[in-house]
Amino acid sequence: MSWSYSGDPSASDLDWIRFQIGDTDATAQVFSDEEILGILSDQGNKNDAAAFLLRRRAQDLAATPNFRIGRFSEDFGTAAARLEEKADALAAANAAKHVGLFAGGISESDRAAREADADRTSPAFTKDMHDFPEAAESEAGE
Repeated sequence: MSWSYSGDPSASDLDWIRFQIGDTDATAQVFSDEEILGILSDQGNKNDAAAFLLRRRAQDLAATPNFRIGRFSEDFGTAAARLEEKADALAAANAAKHVGLFAGGISESDRAAREADADRTSPAFTKDMHDFPEAAESEAGE
């Protein structure tokens, strides 16, 4: 399994993901290139891939027991929680980029629910309101 990092997060998706997850030290490798590229392929974009890998690393850290030797201690639960926070931030950033359009009231049940809502304001436009413009003019002139 190979490991690489150019030091430039903009060089490739692989380097960007390594930078985001903090896997940039060749002496303390966490994920191989193949693992990252496989997750990137599966997740479809680098934000989701980085979030997935951070959560995977957090699972490993959460399973590691904490210890104390004299005044030195290691709390892996806190580190896992921070990785989860970073993963949530990456996932939220990605979700904000991909907000889709919504067209409500298309199905009969959506329309019926909308019409049954007592707090709903009347629509400003109605179906066929412009089919007979001369009728609207004569009503306005009355």
